[in-house]
Amino acid sequence: MEKNPYDILGVSPAASKAEITKAVAVAMKRKQYPVDVIAKAQKSLMKPEERIMADYLRPILPPIRRFKYSDLSALAESAPTLAILPEFDGLEQAIAQANQEENREREPLNLPFLELFNEGVTACQEGRYPKAIKYLEDYCHQCQEHNSQTYIQAQMWLIRAYQMGGQLPRAIALCQMLVNHSHPQVQTWANKTLPMLSGMSRV
Repeated sequence: MEKNPYDILGVSPAASKAEITKAVAVAMKRKQYPVDVIAKAQKSLMKPEERIMADYLRPILPPIRRFKYSDLSALAESAPTLAILPEFDGLEQAIAQANQEENREREPLNLPFLELFNEGVTACQEGRYPKAIKYLEDYCHQCQEHNSQTYIQAQMWLIRAYQMGGQLPRAIALCQMLVNHSHPQVQTWANKTLPMLSGMSRV
């Protein structure tokens, strides 16, 4: 059975591209998986359409087994020595670059109002959920026309960003607000989405 790319790189579904890049470098150094497997996992999480498949097809983790006393005998063995390959000499530089990209994602936004929505949607599609949340929240706070199509779409994308960004309670709360929206199509969408979100919260 093929392992999920999140498990191979050791990142959560909310990981940004910068965090994934850093995880790839660490996975290469750890050498738990072959290089081609790590590269495939990175490719899957960097492409939005493949990342969606990884998000929804991730298997449920099996229950943790109880350790027996005999299982601890492996702790007495000496730890293996890791040999760093020449092609990974620039590992520190790659990690530093990933840290810089991650810090840039946390910088305050200085975008015109109308660009906040587009940038928020793009960030969500690319899996940069913390940045998407920041863009879309700023847009919704500044927008005065709460019945406009763009404002409603921003809230829908914000629910998605909350969900994938590890803020499920906020996604549910916002979706509950849309259930009582005056527009029938918005109510229909919210009524279909809310049970799915509520079911995820009980897992």
